[in-house]
Amino acid sequence: MKRAVSFVLFLSLEATIFCQNLVVNSGFETWGTINKPTGWTNSQACLKDSAFIVSGSYSCRQGSTASKDLGQKIAVSQGKQYRFSFHYNTDTTNIANGCRVWCEWLDENKDPIDDPSSISELHSGFLKSAAWQQFSTTVTSPDNAHYFYLLVRTLPNSITYWDDFIFEEDIVSGDPENRFPDITLYPNPACDYLIINNLHNMQHIDIQDFTGRIVWSSDFSGEIHVTVPVSALHEGMYIARIKTTDKIITRKFIKKAN
Repeated sequence: MKRAVSFVLFLSLEATIFCQNLVVNSGFETWGTINKPTGWTNSQACLKDSAFIVSGSYSCRQGSTASKDLGQKIAVSQGKQYRFSFHYNTDTTNIANGCRVWCEWLDENKDPIDDPSSISELHSGFLKSAAWQQFSTTVTSPDNAHYFYLLVRTLPNSITYWDDFIFEEDIVSGDPENRFPDITLYPNPACDYLIINNLHNMQHIDIQDFTGRIVWSSDFSGEIHVTVPVSALHEGMYIARIKTTDKIITRKFIKKAN
């Protein structure tokens, strides 16, 4: 039975998930001015920063004696499931509370929708960490939702660094070879290393477990072949998330026992 289950699991790797990140300028790589990141319609006290980053060249540094918001409105489809995540890093040298998530669904007139089922995911508690941490959750849009208001907030007398926002719907393609015919991962299952081959315009790769936790991450500059060390990973299923200049591609692979 175990052999049969493993075979079915391996066959499931033939499906590819194509994820389009709906956040504009998700990694803060383009700026109109030093305090205006492109695409972010609400960017209070947000400054271009290159000292603290997760990937790319810049992040948003936000902070003041009062609460400051960072947000943008994203068009959504009703009843769809979306994955929402970002990285944050806060100054913990004072007694301030750091930052929090304060998102909401909007109707066709961009008025807030009362959706109690989403409150725990869209309104977080206080987030505070001296090292980069990832916030990640999955939300389902209400039947009358037309927009998602992505809104995060730095609380009074706090400093937050924001980077790598993601808001995406996962779409499973039954014929991945027609969509991305060249990209290959091998050996699969992998034991000590994983080779990702035939990449194009690549910028960044994350390896994630199935909880969404990033277990390996690296920036790149257009390399065609990449070798990822996986010997330290636990046995199980993982996702290689490949970020290019114009899309995000994810591929599944299995880590087998050493």
